Amino acid sequence: MKPTFHARLVNSPFEDPCLYVRLLRERRAFMFDIGNVSRLSPRSLLRVTDLFVSHTHIDHFIGFDSLLRVCLRRESPLRVFGPSNMIDAVEGKLRGYSWNLIHEYPLRLEVFAIDGRVVHRAGFNAESSFKKIDMGVASFSGIVLEETGFRVRAETLNHDIPCLAYTLEEDIHINIDKSALAERGLPVGPWLSELKRAIREALPDDTLFKAGEREITLSKAKEIALITKGQKLSYVTDASPDEENIKKIIDMVRGSDSLFIEAYFLGADYERAVQRNHLTARLAGRIAREAGVKNLNLMHFSPKYKDNPESLVQEAMSEWRPDLITSG
Repeated sequence: MKPTFHARLVNSPFEDPCLYVRLLRERRAFMFDIGNVSRLSPRSLLRVTDLFVSHTHIDHFIGFDSLLRVCLRRESPLRVFGPSNMIDAVEGKLRGYSWNLIHEYPLRLEVFAIDGRVVHRAGFNAESSFKKIDMGVASFSGIVLEETGFRVRAETLNHDIPCLAYTLEEDIHINIDKSALAERGLPVGPWLSELKRAIREALPDDTLFKAGEREITLSKAKEIALITKGQKLSYVTDASPDEENIKKIIDMVRGSDSLFIEAYFLGADYERAVQRNHLTARLAGRIAREAGVKNLNLMHFSPKYKDNPESLVQEAMSEWRPDLITSG
């Protein structure tokens, strides 16, 4: 079955963190952190509708300018989610440029700054030279974005400063059984997307669909749909190696199909990890094991291990799936 979300790390583990996630059935993408994005084409950047920033250290946020430049003439808004300083950080970026010639440009930025149990909201529009518009404060229950079929959650971790971890989770996964479609003489077409939306929204079974020249009820159309557990992706980086953080991470990423997580130091350098507020490879593996993660994707390695990246991978894998190490 084809996944709904196709995720890939933009850079190598020794370079800036940046996870690019395509929504395969939409002309759309998400980004988790935005370091150096020079490997992404303008077309790929234009697909980004939502940016989820863990924190604003330069290696996690420097690519914002590149994204902004590509999106300036785009009609659809760009939403930016991040920690408590996110609005100030975006405003600071925007103030670094002169905007006297963009009043006809359509771009709108919507920025959300998560601060404990509340989220502060602000807007920046090209037509008004990106002057900040205060959009108020709302309560925050852990969900930063929710649309039909999926949601994105955030958890605040400690990195000496607040740093957000994220999960992207699909409610259910729907694929069309092509053999069942053919057996019933039903055509491929846009109505199948409408069918999936109707299933996700739990519309009445007597809802009618126009399938080519035929009409079909939702109850009959469901016979060609294969419904399984939804996909779950998690992104965790720059977290102090303390037990409070580790418990939060395990609870959040539990059951993930794919976990993208930093492995900055080796376990032997744990004291250094404490000083620098980063996870070790051993802790990354432990988290993946205790959370029952299906696929472990390591990222954000310290340059200290440039000559021996395999040591980080080996350590994490031996904690996550020691059976793989033994059998290998």
